[in-house]
Amino acid sequence: MPRKERIIEIETLRGIAFAAVVLQHSIAHYSLVPQAGLQDGVVLAILLMLAKFAVPLFIFITGMVLFYNTGESFHYGSFMRKRVMDVIVPYVVWSLLYFMLTPQNWTGFGWQQIPDLGLKLITGKMASHFWYIIMLIQFYLFFPLFLRVVRYVFHRYQAKGQMIALLLSGGLFLILANQLRSIAAWMERLQIPVLTDAFTTYADRNFIYFFFYFVLGAAAGLSVQRWKEWVVRLHWIYWLVFMTLGLRFIYLLMLEFQKPEGIQIRFYTVSLIRPDMILFLVASIMVMYQLASKLQHSSALYWLGWIGGMSYGGYLMHMLVLRYSYIPDEWFYAAWGWNPVVRMIVTWITALLVSCVLTWLISRLKWGKWIVGAVPKHTQASKVIKPASN
Repeated sequence: MPRKERIIEIETLRGIAFAAVVLQHSIAHYSLVPQAGLQDGVVLAILLMLAKFAVPLFIFITGMVLFYNTGESFHYGSFMRKRVMDVIVPYVVWSLLYFMLTPQNWTGFGWQQIPDLGLKLITGKMASHFWYIIMLIQFYLFFPLFLRVVRYVFHRYQAKGQMIALLLSGGLFLILANQLRSIAAWMERLQIPVLTDAFTTYADRNFIYFFFYFVLGAAAGLSVQRWKEWVVRLHWIYWLVFMTLGLRFIYLLMLEFQKPEGIQIRFYTVSLIRPDMILFLVASIMVMYQLASKLQHSSALYWLGWIGGMSYGGYLMHMLVLRYSYIPDEWFYAAWGWNPVVRMIVTWITALLVSCVLTWLISRLKWGKWIVGAVPKHTQASKVIKPASN
């Protein structure tokens, strides 16, 4: 890929997205603690909706960076070789580590369990957050197809035609999400090897149900200046959608919490694959991009950029770090009578920092790249140059 000027917002957005991922998983744990009451559930629901953009934003960033950096000469072999070294190998390493650190996996384990181990590796079932890695790998595998189609539209049509194509792909995306259950039932009847499972058991990691965020990133990457203009021009629309649907989801969660047997803080209502959630998430991506664009504080830019640089290794390990971050919570925070929300925030910040620092330390090792992927040696936000107008 030809080297281009880095887009400063991407550095910032990666850091924000990773912090939001760790926040979501911290919320999931503390929603189940016995001390959490309705008032805690309300705060956790608000924080969850503010962080819900994390995975779609990561997909958007991936699409934007790939299309921004890919030149006219594209070599699929070189492209996939880099993804194998930077993404897949660290994923396999951490998958095996999670397996070894889970005692129940060793109970009765023998050679006959090797196929099941391989299946878990291929489907991302080794840890709860690895579904995203499997979905991301699919985008890499099918990137030449996305590249051909998106570039065809971009070169064949002017700005108006490109916008219509983007809106049509968004409409198709909403239809797919709305028909999720019908598609699953249809594929269940067909019983096609691999494909049936992709649309039923593993639908939550099927890249087709996330493709629009990638295409939106592609549109932004191919015309960065125009994307920024639209972010400015449409700000009142996406902020309205973000606020309205965000409040609606918080209200729906409040209803979900209230069970006949008492208050149960659960978040099943806010699944990523539903049409209204998709509208909220697209608006969230634009909100986050606008906020990142307006951020001028050099220290905030530096540290968010640094966190973004550690995000892949941090993502791989953060659930393990969270697992050990709950130990001081059980020993001290709960005993001291801290509020569950306060305990959650302390644990979130601890896990975020530890994940990033461990990633940085491992990346200094000779074989660190094979464990945490490619990590920037230096992140100096103040020296990043914004791209010139296209």
